[in-house]
Amino acid sequence: MRKPLVPFENVKKCGAKSKRTGKPCRQPAMANGRCRFHGGKSKGRPITTGQWTREAISQRREITTLIRKMKELNEAL
Repeated sequence: MRKPLVPFENVKKCGAKSKRTGKPCRQPAMANGRCRFHGGKSKGRPITTGQWTREAISQRREITTLIRKMKELNEAL
């Protein structure tokens, strides 16, 4: 087991407290004073797939109307 570069005892701790136990978090803090789990780095804006764009919605509506018309024609025969 390798020795850590900085002794863990000397590193500033996160300090966020647990709801259940009330004990403070023992993770090392970042520059903002919290660890990566309690308000650290942001992952940014969520990735969107384009499934709910206006164009995609209108295409799905067109397809469903075409399917309905095809079913009506098939029932008429």
